[in-house]
Amino acid sequence: MRDEAIHSCGITAQTIMLAVKSMGYDSCPMIGFDPKKVGSLINLPNHIICMMITIGKAVKEAQPRGGQLPLSDVVIMVHF
Repeated sequence: MRDEAIHSCGITAQTIMLAVKSMGYDSCPMIGFDPKKVGSLINLPNHIICMMITIGKAVKEAQPRGGQLPLSDVVIMVHF
């Protein structure tokens, strides 16, 4: 049940991020937080926080992602 909940959370987060982008907002998934501490701060008993998302208007363009492979290196067209 826990794994399915985390899987569903990822799908939900992606849907939220796509929806807010269509409304003219920006979003960013957050990592590096302690889910137990955040749960304690908001008094959330017997639940797990599997993702947090920031939503707002960007004040500047996002930094380019480093280390991304060219599409031709990761996509195989027509054959295996």
